[in-house]
Amino acid sequence: MADASSVLVVGAGLAGLVAATDLHAAGVSVTVWEARDRVGGRCWSVPVGPNDVRLDLGAAWHWMEHERVATLAERLAVARIRQHEPGIAVRETDPDAPVERFEWPETPPPSWRLAGGAQTLHKRLADRLPAETIRFEHRVTALQRTGDGVRVVAQAPSGVRTAMPDAVVLAVPPRLAVHTIRFDPPPPAAVLGAMRAMPTWMSHTGKAAVTYDRPFWRDAGLAGRVTSDAGPVHDWHDAVTPNGDAALVGFLHPPGPDSPTPTDPDARRDALVRQLAHCFGDAAAHPSGIATCDWTQAPATTPPVGSISDPDDPPSPSPVLQDAVWDGRLHLAGAETAANHPGYLDGAIEAGQRAARAVADRSDRF
Repeated sequence: MADASSVLVVGAGLAGLVAATDLHAAGVSVTVWEARDRVGGRCWSVPVGPNDVRLDLGAAWHWMEHERVATLAERLAVARIRQHEPGIAVRETDPDAPVERFEWPETPPPSWRLAGGAQTLHKRLADRLPAETIRFEHRVTALQRTGDGVRVVAQAPSGVRTAMPDAVVLAVPPRLAVHTIRFDPPPPAAVLGAMRAMPTWMSHTGKAAVTYDRPFWRDAGLAGRVTSDAGPVHDWHDAVTPNGDAALVGFLHPPGPDSPTPTDPDARRDALVRQLAHCFGDAAAHPSGIATCDWTQAPATTPPVGSISDPDDPPSPSPVLQDAVWDGRLHLAGAETAANHPGYLDGAIEAGQRAARAVADRSDRF
């Protein structure tokens, strides 16, 4: 079955939806194919606990220099939440030894979260597109340059789908694309090399979120901040909402046989509760809700060959990934392709805007 569209955007993460909404606003016909059954990409804000508190199991924070996020949030009427930091932090070095406590800085570099979770940005952007623009569970498997456009092949619930757009915006992680999509002809060697070598932010890790009936750590003068080499989560953070819903979120050590994070979900849950009780005391032993996500096993983020990300290092810019290929008909626009802040929310916005401008400037020549 074939679809006709001027531009097809692959991926309904932040970069893809920014590109799609900008193209739509410029009068360009656009369709979005997304492998998942939701918008958001590596932003996933799930309901946790009896109050269905939306907590981020994916990308969450932005900083002062990330002006594009602040601007987009204001335009979409999404409130920003200053990250709570002051207080005493906890360091866990051994699950059987007492934890250490130390003063956390009163004024670290300020960061913000988004009310309702980062996925809210995606839902507001999607609402600006015409109905049926986004097709879910469409996993692109092949891109072929044709005489007057691009042939796109995807596996969908109804079977194989094809489209023949004038141009494609490939808004997925470069490393994922190069290992899961067949390109005919292949992009230039320098582009392919950069795609293979570009780490995918979030693909090296997982996240956990817990809710409680009250923010007991704040009552005790604690920041909600934990650093750990011993427990399943290596960094816990305060995630209390503006209306007082008590929550913590943290980054998991990737599950595995040599990891403090169990692979089995029930064992992982038990390990999280033990760690929280060890770090915060008996008040933490009874969370009202728990949710986790292992991004290393997410096929729409991490290719079968695995991740090459360093958990302490975001990707570095790669200028070759910002150039269109196939005579301007294929544009790479995953967050990691950004010239500034690649891999971050801000980089995703930049990449989507750049691709949309480049396509719109050429649309009358396709």
